[in-house]
Amino acid sequence: MNKYTFSTQTGKAYYCNSIPGFLNDKSASIIGQLVRHSFEVNKEQSDAWDNQISQLQAKLEECGVEGDIIFEYDIVRLGKRIDVILLIKHIVFSLEFKNGKNIFVAQDAQQAEDYAIDIKNFHKESEDLYVCPILIATNAPKYKKEQSIDCYPDKQIFLQRENMDTFTPKLTSIIERYGDNEIIDFEKWFNSPYHPTPTIIAAAVEAYTSHDISQIAQSEAGQDNIDKCEREIERIINYARDNHRKCVCFVTGVPGAGKTLVGLDVVAKNLNKGKDNLSVYLSGNGPLVEVLREALKRSVKEKMSKESKEVKRETETAINTLIQSSYSFKKDNAKNVLPTPEHIMIFDEAQRVWNEQKMTSKHEKDPVMSVSEPHLLFRIMDRHEQWAVMICLVGLGQDIYDGEVGINEWFCCGIDDYKDWEMFYSSAIFSQTEDKNIDKDKILSCERCHQVDSLHLKTSVRSFRADKQCQFVDYLLDNKPDNARKIYEQIKEKYPVYITRDVEVAKKWAKNQVRGSQRCGVLACSSAQRLKPEGIYVPKDIDVKNWFLAPSDDLRSSNMMEVVASEFKVQGLEIDWAVVCWDADLRRKNLNEWDHYYFHGTKWLHRNKEEQKRYLVNSYRVLLTRARQGMIIFVPKGGDPDEDPSRYYNFYNQIYEYLIDCGIEEMIKGE
Repeated sequence: MNKYTFSTQTGKAYYCNSIPGFLNDKSASIIGQLVRHSFEVNKEQSDAWDNQISQLQAKLEECGVEGDIIFEYDIVRLGKRIDVILLIKHIVFSLEFKNGKNIFVAQDAQQAEDYAIDIKNFHKESEDLYVCPILIATNAPKYKKEQSIDCYPDKQIFLQRENMDTFTPKLTSIIERYGDNEIIDFEKWFNSPYHPTPTIIAAAVEAYTSHDISQIAQSEAGQDNIDKCEREIERIINYARDNHRKCVCFVTGVPGAGKTLVGLDVVAKNLNKGKDNLSVYLSGNGPLVEVLREALKRSVKEKMSKESKEVKRETETAINTLIQSSYSFKKDNAKNVLPTPEHIMIFDEAQRVWNEQKMTSKHEKDPVMSVSEPHLLFRIMDRHEQWAVMICLVGLGQDIYDGEVGINEWFCCGIDDYKDWEMFYSSAIFSQTEDKNIDKDKILSCERCHQVDSLHLKTSVRSFRADKQCQFVDYLLDNKPDNARKIYEQIKEKYPVYITRDVEVAKKWAKNQVRGSQRCGVLACSSAQRLKPEGIYVPKDIDVKNWFLAPSDDLRSSNMMEVVASEFKVQGLEIDWAVVCWDADLRRKNLNEWDHYYFHGTKWLHRNKEEQKRYLVNSYRVLLTRARQGMIIFVPKGGDPDEDPSRYYNFYNQIYEYLIDCGIEEMIKGE
């Protein structure tokens, strides 16, 4: 008799029971439940389940263990189902079955470990439990290499590779080492809230394969912000459609709060609403567009292996249509007199739009483009006769290019030039943007400007290990070492940050943190030109798609740590573990402020313009906020100024001493 129900979260698993109840349950009955909850079940899948059930019943009875068992457990938001979960002696076992396989494949091992990582890092009730991933290749001989049953500091036990004969003794040995008699509350564990914060890449794949990325526990603060924001956007879209209005929505938020995710959600949720509700996601961030598209295409290839070339080609075209570079969109639509197919336009990093001067210089042969970027986008979307919505995602402290006009231009265009448009914004827009020219009085006095505070995302969800990571970086770059030190003490256990003078120590540390499909990489500022003696070259261009997406053994992969990525290539994207290399372009002027340089010819030259200084600081802000789980900062030792004045050791020592003053701990060789 199955004592468990699905009363609280229907569909979260296909079958669950106590282990004694499972042993007494008939295989046909269990398969019936699995089939009832699943879709498109074929005989191969049914036979696989029958094999798993019969072998697990025999082995678990042999062990004599008690606990709970779950089949096809859903990792919400990440779009994954784990074959079998065992909850025994306060330990979570995650089993990945490969029925009939006679070898252990690296890809299967990565999949099995990824599931355990997901449970450990995204499942609230497993945070303090031991979690053990086991890959079971049912027909494989005993794994030849010795397998340690040690665990990582976060209580994730090392991956175990077993067949059905070695599974039982391995399960017993792990229980003997890590188990205790405290009972896991099954209902609490099964219905645990989640805190998944997938990378933007994973979110895009999820968005366009399932068309629903809102399945996440409502108790998580960051997601609650996102849900409220998306509901408000949906209300505004419905208002515009039903009342034949044209609206602009400004979504603001702290770094990592999920603005891009909101934009991707809007596109996904409108895919099934018909051609009159099409939306397009635009970004001026070329690498972001490139990586998002490539991630989706690779996902499509995996899921459409049996489809015709024509269908695959059409799908790839659809991906290119849904996610576009703003440059291409503007160029295609600037001269067109017809409205775009999309009634809804999402524009990411709206604070980084170009002013009229920059647009004119970039499009000298095209006078129609000689207006500010917001003005051009208003003109394009205004061609819709009945309704249109522009959703502007506004970031903070990320402007790294010249010619960026800021958010005020959007409001000026809407208020002065396009009087049919209504604007919706949060009051935080006045404090969250760096645009000093923003005309608050003009906005507040305009009847078509509406204040809606749910359009501000106030909680960072970028790093599931440390919500205060961005605050630490801000204090560090804002010359507030005392404040940075206090935040560092709060985050260092869950979001480790180290400093070293040895780049090989940094690379080794980052590589050693990587598990499963996680990524590490080397980052440096585009103006960091005197890192070359350390073997660190910062190219102007890299194969960004493969840097973020290629397998770890691919030389182009970030995990090989050979190709260095600059702020221009990683802005808006993330890796798990970062080596951030610090050069003398941003150095200490005195105890209280930074000094700003660029390298020209054979020497460093001072940056005098305030905006150029800000671009440099923001470049480092981008680099220091790319890692989701932890980072190590490399500061060279420099050298004798008589031999090479461009690498004077004082430049680097002062940077190092300041970062130490911010509380960052040094990583010593051999640790």
